[in-house]
Amino acid sequence: MAKKRQYSCRFLGFPDAHGIGSFSVLGVSMAALSAALFVMPASAQETEAEDATNRLGTVTVTARKVEENLQDVPVSVTAFTGELLAEKGVVEVADIAAFTPGFTTREANSNSTALVFSLRGQLQNDVLATLDPSVGTYVDDVYWARAYGLNFNLLDMESVQVLKGPQGTLFGRNTTGGALVFTSAKPDASAISGKGSVTLGNLNAQVYEGVLNLPVVTDRIAVRAAVRQSNRDGYITDLISGEEYNDRDITNARLKVLIAPHDDVELILSAEVYDEDMNGPGYGTIFGTGLTGAFLAGISPVPPVGPIPVAVPGYTDVVNSSGGDSVALDGDPFLTATAQTYSGVLNWDIGPGTLKLVAGDRRISSRTRTDLDGFAFPAGAGDSLHITTTVLDLSQTSFEAQYAGQGMNDRLQYVMGGTWFEETGFDATLTDLRVVPNPVILRFFGDVDTKSIGLYGQGTYDLTDRLRATVGLRYSEDEKGITTFNGNSIAGSDVFVSCSGGQAPPNCAETYSDTYDDLSYTFGLDFKPTANTLVYGKFSHGYRSGGQNLRLNGTADLDFDPETVDEFEAGFKGDLADNRVRFNVSAFTNKVKDAQRSIIVVVGSGNATVVQNAAEMTNTGLELEATVIPAEGWTLQGSAAVIDTSYDEYVDAGQDVSDRRIIGVPESEFALAATYERPLSFAKFMARIDYAWRDSYYNNELAPSAPASTPALQEAITAPASDVLNARLGLSFENGWDVSLWGRNILDDRSKLTGLYLGNFGYVSGRFREPATYGVTASYRFGAE
Repeated sequence: MAKKRQYSCRFLGFPDAHGIGSFSVLGVSMAALSAALFVMPASAQETEAEDATNRLGTVTVTARKVEENLQDVPVSVTAFTGELLAEKGVVEVADIAAFTPGFTTREANSNSTALVFSLRGQLQNDVLATLDPSVGTYVDDVYWARAYGLNFNLLDMESVQVLKGPQGTLFGRNTTGGALVFTSAKPDASAISGKGSVTLGNLNAQVYEGVLNLPVVTDRIAVRAAVRQSNRDGYITDLISGEEYNDRDITNARLKVLIAPHDDVELILSAEVYDEDMNGPGYGTIFGTGLTGAFLAGISPVPPVGPIPVAVPGYTDVVNSSGGDSVALDGDPFLTATAQTYSGVLNWDIGPGTLKLVAGDRRISSRTRTDLDGFAFPAGAGDSLHITTTVLDLSQTSFEAQYAGQGMNDRLQYVMGGTWFEETGFDATLTDLRVVPNPVILRFFGDVDTKSIGLYGQGTYDLTDRLRATVGLRYSEDEKGITTFNGNSIAGSDVFVSCSGGQAPPNCAETYSDTYDDLSYTFGLDFKPTANTLVYGKFSHGYRSGGQNLRLNGTADLDFDPETVDEFEAGFKGDLADNRVRFNVSAFTNKVKDAQRSIIVVVGSGNATVVQNAAEMTNTGLELEATVIPAEGWTLQGSAAVIDTSYDEYVDAGQDVSDRRIIGVPESEFALAATYERPLSFAKFMARIDYAWRDSYYNNELAPSAPASTPALQEAITAPASDVLNARLGLSFENGWDVSLWGRNILDDRSKLTGLYLGNFGYVSGRFREPATYGVTASYRFGAE
């Protein structure tokens, strides 16, 4: 059993000046709950004569598949309204993560349009078609199995919700860490409205966005169209070719149609497209050892003229200090990604409840070429090393039927339903190795076919006027099938010369199928001491489907087991001081069994990513959020999180490896924001500043005790503690015009975000945080927008 880590006050950003010493995370939660309860009487000190506009409003969420007040939901949720997203200038999911305690997001190593999420110690750190995420994504009620295109997809949003912890019942499979719920604005059949905006910024950034809402038949039929086009120059220079990497050219559009033939029936149809092209990404070498003859960008000086040095004499361990602004590549990297998403949602009020039918179809396609090593080899040493090309085409179809109603004299509120899901397609990776006598292409191809069904039901019963009990149950069944074509070919040929598995050339085909099932559940109690406070406790069992290793290499297990999580959470929610203070806190501890770990293994002269199970791990943490209106026009916000996470048991090839690093989980973080609004004679003035700090976290599981480990290497695989400061100044005019000046990452924190370590080649490469950006946005709104 791993030793339990203790935390001091410093993890929340404050010095332990009073010698209080350390305390456990759950101990802090009890103190916070007690303190919150004691401050409740402060509301009596407020007078009715004060301006009622200086109160916190109601935030509506659908964390339990029905609309509820955030403060009445016995679940840990961080919610953002569309208005708040606009106020923050949020267009990326990463911005949401910065202000959601315990939530971390970063771009996938193989594709920057796809995101990997970390929540409550749960992480899916790869985006293979055979590896399901531990944090589920739902957009307009449709489950997105793959997060491609989500990075910049916050177009015309009504709300974004982050549900924390295993969503074992209502959101079901593959949500052992939590769920992201995105809801785009729906058409309004009552009036014409719309908005348009133009943003100009440094790096020659240009963003054009438009939204138009048109009633076709008053109160019955309406159409809403939204489109955004975003482009920007690159900021990473290739010292060899002069190319600029990490530019941006993104188009995102959505069309929604509302049809309401009757007051009790509503049908919403949606079609969305996403398209991105990028020159890059530009990986840089962060660390290298023993690569005699290699040229490392930012380490070996580049001569203004003449050939690239043939060798870097005498170095053993080197670390790139270029800050990510320059690289020297030989792979001509590029990225393209497209996604098409179609959905239909029918809401039908039937008697005491509502029937909802949700149908979805989503197709994604991506092509990338990445110079993963981040350096160039000189003439005579070969043309390239680890030039990796990925090709992905996937289609998913889903259907869900749901009924939400009330019974037992309205003391029982319940939701029940069923889901069906299928995903088919192709995922392929080719890695070019040309530093061996016979240049080799490592080929990993997989045809996947996944089918899933789920049946669920959850009910909340009012035991008394203040005490409620919730019980939920879900059955999930997943059938995973795959045909792989894995092996080696000689560079310049598509013919396999050897196979990675047990088959033989020429096609190396192997076909496998497995079926997994699980019974997930949740139960909890919540109590309202006053009308504006809530105390709750709940226990949830969550499940993430198992699967097969797409990159089967002859040494890894063919398949990996499902992952299950048992979590207990206790929390407090309160609107205090006459609704001028909102304070929410939750403490949790979870036990993960057969945790799915994506690791890199050696395959001949190359590498492959495979998934294996760690027997057991434990995560314990505390999350809190607060919003305060101290005076007219002012709003202050803060959030913080701490987590202790460790492997209790992890055996690999008969060896105890429980001291391996846990990837992508910072131990602590906090965020602060202040907003000031004031009416002027000609406009409304708004100023906002926000700051987010996040502790260091690991990008690779290499343990300090591993034979290859050195202090320099451990530093290279660690994303250091980082902070981001953003600011925004704006004027909103009564004639519909808005103008704002903004800056992002004003402190220009350029710390590294990722670090890809390939041990048999002895290097770490990665990417760094984007530089400071700034600009101006002008927008015009009309109607009810």
